[in-house]
Amino acid sequence: TTTTTTTTTTEPKEKAPGFFELIRSTAAASTAPVVEEEVVEVAPKPQKATTTLPQPVKEKETKPKEEKIVTPVAEPKPIKIEMSTNVLPHPSKVFWGGEDAVFVTSRTFGVFDGVSGARKLDGVPLYSKTLAGEMRKSVKQLEKENGGEGLSVPELSSILGNAKDIADQTSTGASTAIVASITQDGFLRALNVGDSACLIIRNGKVAARTREISHYFDCPYQFSTDSPDKPRDGTRLNVELVRGDLIVMASDGVFDNLDDSTIVDLITSSLEKNIKLSALAKQISDRSRKVSLNRKSLTPYAKQAKRNGDPDFADGLGGKLDDVSCVVVRYA
Repeated sequence: TTTTTTTTTTEPKEKAPGFFELIRSTAAASTAPVVEEEVVEVAPKPQKATTTLPQPVKEKETKPKEEKIVTPVAEPKPIKIEMSTNVLPHPSKVFWGGEDAVFVTSRTFGVFDGVSGARKLDGVPLYSKTLAGEMRKSVKQLEKENGGEGLSVPELSSILGNAKDIADQTSTGASTAIVASITQDGFLRALNVGDSACLIIRNGKVAARTREISHYFDCPYQFSTDSPDKPRDGTRLNVELVRGDLIVMASDGVFDNLDDSTIVDLITSSLEKNIKLSALAKQISDRSRKVSLNRKSLTPYAKQAKRNGDPDFADGLGGKLDDVSCVVVRYA
C-alpha cells in the first residue's frame, strides 16, 4: 500500500493587515492546528489467479499395422513329359517295315495307320510314312519358333493339311491320322481323322478318349489322292492333364484287339511292377499281336464285324491281324 502526505494552507487576503491583526494572526497561526489530509491509494484487489491447464492433445488414431505373415510357397516341380513308341508290322510286311508310322517331338506326337486295302505302287513312298516325316519336320520347326509351347488344334490341322498335300504328290496308298500336342498350359489337344484312338488314363480309369470317325464299317476317314477327307473333318479332343496321367495313342491294330479296360489293366499291372515307360508301348503292341492271332478271343473288332454281318466273325469271336503302332506318354 502506498501512502502520500499533502499539506494545505489558507491564502492571505490582499488588504494589508494592521499591527494588531498581524500580531493576532501570527499568534493564531502558531496555535491553530495543522490539518493534514492523508490520501491512501489502495492497490486493486488482486484477482484470484486462475491457471488454465493445457488440454491433452488427442493423438491421431491410427489403425494398427497388420502384420503380414508370408508363408513360403514351394515352387512347383517342372512338368516332365516322357514318350515311348513301338511299331510292329504285319507278319507278311515285316521285310519292308509295314504300313504304319509314328512321330514324336518334345510335346507333339502322332500315329499314321496305312490303309491295307488301298492300291499301292512299287518303289513309291508310302502315304503314312510321308505324313509322319512331314509332320515331324514341320512340328519341330514350329515348336522351335514358339519356344516349345506345344500346338493348338488349328495349328495341328494346318500342318497336317500341308503334309497331306505333299503326300498327295509324292506318295502311294492311303492313311488315317491322329495327332496330339501337350501345350504349356497343361492341356492335351488332339485331332483324329480315322479309326485310331487316344486314351488318357488317370488313377486306373479312362479319363478321356478321342472319337473314331468312319464312313461305314471298315472304311475309316482317310487321306489319299482320291479321298475327299480333309483334316478339318476330324474329331477333336481338348482335355486338361494332371500329373501322373498316362496317354496311349495307337492304331486300330491295338484297339481292334484290346478294349479300353484291358489296356488300363495292362498299364496298371506294368506300373506296379515298375516296368519302364520305354517298355510299356512294346508290351501293349505285343499283347495286341497275341490276341489278334487267337481265333477265339473276344475282341472289339469281332463284335462290330458280327453286328455288321461279316461271315468270318459270325460267332463274334476272333482277333484281327494287322500292323500295330503305339505311342505311350507320361505326364509327370
